Formats: sequence, C-alpha cells, structure tokens
Amino acid sequence: MKYNLYIKTQMFTYNILDISDDELDKVVSAYKFGNESFFLNGTKYWLNNLFDIQIYSFEHTQIKTKKDLLEYCNKNRLLSRGYCSKDYISTNILEKYGTLKTNDFIKDDFGYLKDNRIDEKNHEVYVDLTRIDELFNIQDKNFDLTKLIVLLKELNVAYTNNCFLSIPILVRTIIDHIPPLFEKTTFAEVRGGYGEKSFKESMNKLESCRKIADSILHFPIRSKESLPTRTQINFSADLDVLLQEIIRINK
Repeated sequence: MKYNLYIKTQMFTYNILDISDDELDKVVSAYKFGNESFFLNGTKYWLNNLFDIQIYSFEHTQIKTKKDLLEYCNKNRLLSRGYCSKDYISTNILEKYGTLKTNDFIKDDFGYLKDNRIDEKNHEVYVDLTRIDELFNIQDKNFDLTKLIVLLKELNVAYTNNCFLSIPILVRTIIDHIPPLFEKTTFAEVRGGYGEKSFKESMNKLESCRKIADSILHFPIRSKESLPTRTQINFSADLDVLLQEIIRINK
C-alpha cells in the first residue's frame, strides 16, 4: 500500500507523499523513539516540537502518484501556504484520496518508546522495546495494560541506571499483576497450571525473584550489607517469555 502524510511542527507544516510500507515504517519508528529528525530518500525531515501527524492511505483510480497529486492540487488551487512560503496539502484534501490510517500506526505520545532518563550511550535494556511496542498495540476489552507497560518502562530506567535494588521489586510487582490475563488469580496458578513444560520452567525461574524482593523489602538495617549485582537480578529472559505469551494470546 502507498501512503500520504501530513505533519505539523511548531515551525513547519509539510507532507510526505506516495511512500511505501517500508518508508512509512521509518517515519513511525522515528516517532516512537522520539527522534527529532530522520532521513527518507535522501531528504531530512524534522519532527521536533511536533503538533500533529496524520497518515492516509493513497488510493485513487486516476491520481496515483506524488506527481499526479501535486499537479492536480496546484492546478485547482488546493495547496495551502505554510511558513517560508512552503506549500502543503491539507488533511481535508488528503482524505479525499485515501482513508485515515493514523490510529493503525500511532498508539501513544511522541517518543513513547524512549525515556529521556535512559543514557543514550548505553542501549542495553532489561525489557526489549519491541515487546513494549507490541503491548501498546494490544486492544484488550477486558484489561487495561497501561500499568504493565509503565512498569516495564520503569524496569528499563532502573536497569540502565544500575538501580539493582529496584529491579526485583518491579519484577515481583509485574508477576503479581498479570495473572488475570491468563484467567488465573495468582502467579503460582500461572506457573503451575498454564502452558507447556518450557513455559512453566521459565515461570519457576521468574518466581525466584520474589525471595530477592522480599529480602530487599523486609530485612531491617544490618551492621554489614552485600548488595545484589547485575547478574543476580537478571530475570530478563524469563520475563520476555512471559511477555511473549501475553502478546501471543492477545493476537
């Protein structure tokens, strides 16, 4: 499919016209990760101080290319005048040549997969950003995944900033939060009565975070302490198995 885009920032209003699925993926990826700009087909486009982004399919029996569309709009005086005398095609015109598709690609605020507190030089994360994005795309009529997604994002912030005391507590909170998604009441029921052997094995490993979290939460101050290391709090692989199954059953 082909697409036409309308983008409005604090400084400019512009279009990106007649682009493919792969090219649209580059634009949407820049939006998700909060990139202020991106290159597409050798041209640099800006998204900083974004006000509006709308995505339309490009489907018309006679007007089929960017050139055709611009020529038609210019001939019929349908172009709008923007900052620095740059012309653009407004949304009410674009919707005549396709269907509004914004909600199929834009799920949340600009940069929702990037937390500004994460050190950009360290791209290692606890929860793969693809998993978080897949959870954003789930439309569950019975359960609101907002809290789960925020907990996962906070895990990444904690991990990147070496907040190792926080991570077992967050993981424990997550496994206590998700049982209703599997029609269970407790995580013990999830790990003991759901899924195949390999899934159960991963869930049993994930359960071990509970004891670490308990020691952090309930032990009073002592004369000597030894803090958890990055290795001890690394339940990321088994957590990914859990998230993978949540995503699978909601497709």
